[in-house]
Formats: sequence, structure tokens, C-alpha cells
Amino acid sequence: MSKGLVFLLVLLVALVALLIVRITSQEGPTIQLQGQVKGLGQSTPIEFEVRDARHSIKMAELEVRQGERVFAVPVTLAAQQKASSSWWRFWAKRPEGKAKYQARAGRKEIPGLQEGRATLHIVTTNDSWGRFFRGGRSELFLDLPVRFTPPQVQVLSFPHYVNQGGAELVVFKVSPGTTQSGVRVGDTFFPSWPVKDSMPETRLCLFAYSYNVDPATPARIVARDDAGNETVSNFVYRVFPKKFHTDTIDLKDDFMGRVVPAIMSQTPELQDEGSLLKNFLLINGQLRATDARELVAFGQKTADHFLWTVPFIRLPAKTEASFADYRTYTYNGTVVDHQTHLGFDLAGVEQMPVGAANDGVVAFAGFFGIFGNAVVIDHGCGLQSLYGHMSSIAVKEGDQVKRGQVIGRSGATGLAGGDHIHFTILLDGIPINPVEWWDPHWIHDRIEAKLAPYR
Repeated sequence: MSKGLVFLLVLLVALVALLIVRITSQEGPTIQLQGQVKGLGQSTPIEFEVRDARHSIKMAELEVRQGERVFAVPVTLAAQQKASSSWWRFWAKRPEGKAKYQARAGRKEIPGLQEGRATLHIVTTNDSWGRFFRGGRSELFLDLPVRFTPPQVQVLSFPHYVNQGGAELVVFKVSPGTTQSGVRVGDTFFPSWPVKDSMPETRLCLFAYSYNVDPATPARIVARDDAGNETVSNFVYRVFPKKFHTDTIDLKDDFMGRVVPAIMSQTPELQDEGSLLKNFLLINGQLRATDARELVAFGQKTADHFLWTVPFIRLPAKTEASFADYRTYTYNGTVVDHQTHLGFDLAGVEQMPVGAANDGVVAFAGFFGIFGNAVVIDHGCGLQSLYGHMSSIAVKEGDQVKRGQVIGRSGATGLAGGDHIHFTILLDGIPINPVEWWDPHWIHDRIEAKLAPYR
């Protein structure tokens, strides 16, 4: 037998062996639940992603098993990426296939479901030649509690008076099994925190009515359990409307020529619009909005308890602008922009020492958009303080700071017309009026008196 024929026979045997391995393979896709599914309730959302390193996803099915009963649950294909290599190139590695599915499972979709426990069962297959051309198969089983009764909420504190642009605290108790609770004001959700580690069901929640929220907007306590059941509960409160100051700022070329290039150099993602005015408007609008989103992200880096024990302190400086001043910007007599100033501008001597308003942990320290060199200090439970326009910074992220500790010096970085500090208080990233937090009587009535029974 010639060497060439031997080689062809060996190659044929290898290909046949590879084909047999492929068609007898049991290997299926991987199944990954998106988020935590901790139980089944009235209508629990379920999302899962199916991935395969070499094949496209062919099918996904979902069912709920309870005792001897099996309930099929419809699934919706939300997104799909198919493997694109030709089918006949079975020896080649194929691009990853993946698909995302969504479903809802609970008493609404399965009337026969009973409280107790049930098993969530997901089955998926790919388009491989495995299992004799039926496709590789994978399964996921998840044993879950089944609950239909939503959480219970008991309000423990009173009274609740909140100023527009300001904050308030409510204390309430939730039933066991509650995994998320807080106060929803309009579209904004303010999460709650345990009043102490030994009382996880007794919650404190700071909430706010932002300067631009209609005082008639309802506030509700919302509680959800691990099965996705939700309770919306009323509580007694009163909102006091507030009228904020208006101001006009006449833009000058020398001011824009000083601040705009410095900010643009620190934010390369901003595209040069070709003129000082256009670039200023880009910074004052687009970058300001980006900074606001970043503040919300900072708000998620918060301790689960208060890091402070006494009222906040105010810098000993002159107020040059107040919270929620509505500013109209003009250029050569023409109105070019409108923005709201969400803090206090405090000016003293140039490069004055800046002390931390209260105990906390530095959540951010560095250049921060319109605020220039800035520091954000976390005080726990979503409460933070912001110091902007600094000439120098003396702390770094993660540092523990004490009330009054020097964290840097005032300056004119960012959108600053002169040396000062932009100071504000943030609640879950939303600017609120600092005046309340500087007031020992407000702190006592709104915070300390309500938490005293649990200390």
C-alpha cells in the first residue's frame, strides 16, 4: 500500500472519528440568569442569557414544576446573535452564539400555582450535530419559594414636613422577606437602610423633593419581597413649596477664554464646536448633564449607616450664590442659555482652607467636569457632600475624614468666575438644599428625634 493511500485512510479515519464525536456530543449551551431570582410571586420577571462558544442557540423553554404538576411558561426572545460559519466546516471553530430571553412566572401566568415551593426549569439546545443532530442540550433547575402576599409596611415616625428642594426622614417597619424598600417621589426612588444591624426590618429612609419636582407629586413607601411582590403604602407628610431666586449672567469673552480651554483639555470626549461660545454652551449643557449622572453613580457608593453624629458645618465665607438659583445666560444682549445652580457659592480669601462639612469617607477626588477640581464625601445612607472649583486637593478616594478636616483649598477651576467653593449636599446623587443640614434644630427635629428610640 502506497504512503499516499495510507495517509488518505488515516485522514478518513480521523474525519470519521471527529464526526462521531460531534454527533454523539452532549455538550450544550451555558445558561446564565440575569439578576437574582429569589422566589415566585404574583408575576415575577425572569431574564436569562444562553451562550455557546461554537454554535447558535436553537431553542429555549421554561417551565415551573410543583409536585407532580408541570406548567409551561412562554418565553420571549429579546436579542440574538447567531454563529455565522458555514455548516459544512464542522472542523472549524465557530463564533459564539448567544440569545437573551424574557419571561414572567407567577400566579398571574399560572393560576394553578400554590404557595410553598416550586422548581424553575430552563431547557436550551444549540444547532450542533450533537445528540445525533438534535443539538447539544443544557438544563438549569432552581428551587424557589412561592409567595403571593406582598410585604407589609408599618410607619413608625411622625411628623413629616419637607421643603421643596429639601429632605425629610421617615422610619418604617417591613415584614420578613422584604428585600428592597424605600420612598418613591415621582420617578425617583430613595432606598431605605436598617436603623441598626440588629433590627433589619426597621428601616430609615431619607427622601427629597427636588427643586424641580411639583410639590403635588405623591410620595409613597414601596416595598418588594424576594418573589417580586410589591406593596405601595401611603404615609402622612406635608410639602412646603418654595420659590427660588433668579439671576442673569452676562457672558464675556475673557471669562469664556479662561475657563473653556481648560475644561475642554480635561474632557477629550467633548467635540470642539469651533467657537468659544458654542464650546461654553456645550460645557454648560451637555457636560453639566453628564456630571449630574455621575453624581447619581457616586451616590451608590455609600455606607449602609450614618457616618456622622453632629450637624454639618458651613464654611466661614460669604454667600455669592444660593441653592437652585435659576440663571439666564446672555451674550451681547441675546439670551443663549438657561441653567439652575444647585449649590452654594462660598467665597472668602483666595485659596482659603476647605474643611469637610462632616465625618465621612471620600467617594471621589479629582477633576470633575464643570466643578473643576472637586471632592465628594460620603456620609452614609445616600447622603454626600460636594466641594467644587478647588485649587488643590488634600485627600484621595477612600480616605476617612473628620468634621472640619482640611480637604483642600478654594480656587477657580471648572466653570468658576473667581476663587470660591461650590458646596452642596447630595441625596442619592440629587442636589438638595444645604441650609437644612447646617441647622442644628432641623437636624434634631427631622433626624435625631426620629432615630432616638432605636439608639
